[in-house]
Amino acid sequence: MDKFDLLEPELLYTRELKDKHHDTVVKYFDKLVEKSHIDVEANKATCKKYYKECENLENLQKKLRKLRALQVLFIFLCLLIVGIFLLIFVYKPRKKIFDEEIAKQEEKIQKLLDEAWSQMAPLNNLFESSIPSKIMETTTPLIDMDRIFDVKKYELLRDKYGMWDNEDENSSTLDLQSGNILGNPFVIFKDVNKQMVMQRYEGTMVISYYSGYGKDRHLVHETLHAYVDKPKPVYSKETYLVYGNEAANHLCFSREPSCINSLKDEKEIDKYVRRHEKDLTKLAEKSMKNGGNYTPLGNSEFELFFGGLDRNNEVEYRLLFTPLAQKSMLQVLKSKVGFGDDFRFIKENGLNVITSAHSQGTALFVDVEAFKGFDFEKVKDFFIDYNDNYFKCLFFDFAPLLSIPLYQQHKAHEYIYKNNVGSNFPCFEHEVIANKFSDKTFRPLNGMTDLILKTSIERKDGETDVVKVTSHSHNMVNRTEFVSVFGGDGRSHMVPVDWIDYVPVQAEGEFSVTDLGTDDEVKFKSLGHNDVIYAKGLVSQQTLNVDIKQLKSLMAKED
Repeated sequence: MDKFDLLEPELLYTRELKDKHHDTVVKYFDKLVEKSHIDVEANKATCKKYYKECENLENLQKKLRKLRALQVLFIFLCLLIVGIFLLIFVYKPRKKIFDEEIAKQEEKIQKLLDEAWSQMAPLNNLFESSIPSKIMETTTPLIDMDRIFDVKKYELLRDKYGMWDNEDENSSTLDLQSGNILGNPFVIFKDVNKQMVMQRYEGTMVISYYSGYGKDRHLVHETLHAYVDKPKPVYSKETYLVYGNEAANHLCFSREPSCINSLKDEKEIDKYVRRHEKDLTKLAEKSMKNGGNYTPLGNSEFELFFGGLDRNNEVEYRLLFTPLAQKSMLQVLKSKVGFGDDFRFIKENGLNVITSAHSQGTALFVDVEAFKGFDFEKVKDFFIDYNDNYFKCLFFDFAPLLSIPLYQQHKAHEYIYKNNVGSNFPCFEHEVIANKFSDKTFRPLNGMTDLILKTSIERKDGETDVVKVTSHSHNMVNRTEFVSVFGGDGRSHMVPVDWIDYVPVQAEGEFSVTDLGTDDEVKFKSLGHNDVIYAKGLVSQQTLNVDIKQLKSLMAKED
């Protein structure tokens, strides 16, 4: 990894890290296979038989479907008397034979499937949710991934860089991953958010009346329509990166994805820049008239496609986006190997927030069950594809930050931990744990919508946090509202409109959380504590029915 590539992350990924990470993933998987001692060839043979028998079952089912089609014909013929003979002496015996053959075939398939799962069990049991981040650390020294979000790092990000607390009752943290980029702290959050929107409901009523006079008099049927708008909760999930860096500490700006992805080549990009350069001059003139200080950079291409035009400090903006940073950022925006320009970038003094479209559709927080399977080849392909994509998605979330040389040159100064958080773990880790409990654990009575779980520290009991959970949901109550609508008969009619009243409901609960000091998911599973919530070495339970000291001792004990 040379200095040139380090300052141009798109090239770094293309030239070195993409292939290096893939090789690392393959080697990691091979080591897991070696450690598991599974018989790969035996599993391949079993799966080959399994898929063949599945094909045989499908053929039998096709024949049965054809026989059922004949049944329709037989029934029709029954109406003509002749079909009774066919139905009794032809269809029923043949159907019975097919049913018996299908039952035997399904039993044979199930035995083969059970055998395949049994063959793969030693490997499946070695998969851990922390594997993708561990492999990423092996690939590149640029990024260090934490086991848990340390309370000291949380206090640093909050007090020094201005990161928020988790006070928003419309948002809850589902998962997170913290770490450092070249010595500067970051956290990747996955949140569930609630937003109240207006839902339109429609009601109708049919009225009848006579219209016209004399011979033209006739009965008219008219459908009246009425509408009411009522609030409804809508839930969505969002993944985003939060990064702290003291460089350009007074600078604030924001940018949204541009149109660069829709331009086919450099020729179209140049044409777009020439057409819109004058817009930058007009914006500068308008800013000056309004008392602002916006001054366009000499690089119009960067100004138009990166944006950041709402910046509040021209001097610090230029310190951050040097000509090299502009060149590197444009490479990221134009990247065909990466995702191009699909990210929002907000900087508020020392805090940077990046939200990309590609991270929303990617499982950056893996469910370990997704790695497991009965077919070795499919498990291997999924493992490699997932980890390759995981690295690509995260790297190109980091790429805009790595494009800025000043960020790479500036490392966080030593921070004196003041211990003013009052807990062993950050509030965000508390919420992550709360969201890992069963959906029924904290659900309020009559809570019929999704949950937003909020936490607060009850007390710090040595190395254990006792946490209060408040769960927010809505009861759905059917209601009817009558709306006055003027009809063609010249009268007002009260049209009923059925709507749903989303009534807020909440409940409170409690749990404890302790750090075992090590993240060995495989070993923890072998201890058999299925009633305990486990994540990244943190254990949590509603009632203190597990001896934490003994559990720590068992986890620390060498195999």
